[in-house]
Amino acid sequence: MDPTKRLLFWLRIPYVADAALLLIGVGYLVSGDGVGWWVLLFAAVRALIGTIALVLIAPKASAQRRKPGEG
Repeated sequence: MDPTKRLLFWLRIPYVADAALLLIGVGYLVSGDGVGWWVLLFAAVRALIGTIALVLIAPKASAQRRKPGEG
């Protein structure tokens, strides 16, 4: 497997966990438990960090792996 594709795969996987945390947080809120807000906040922070990693870090890592002249 291409190292760049592997890197992007592992950077995208946390979004699945964030979606699960979103459902858990909403479940807590529906049941009347205020801890759901903390779970939603945690999921939002994780998603923000993951997005930063995908937008900023992944292209730089991919560019470093490319050989000169490949474009």
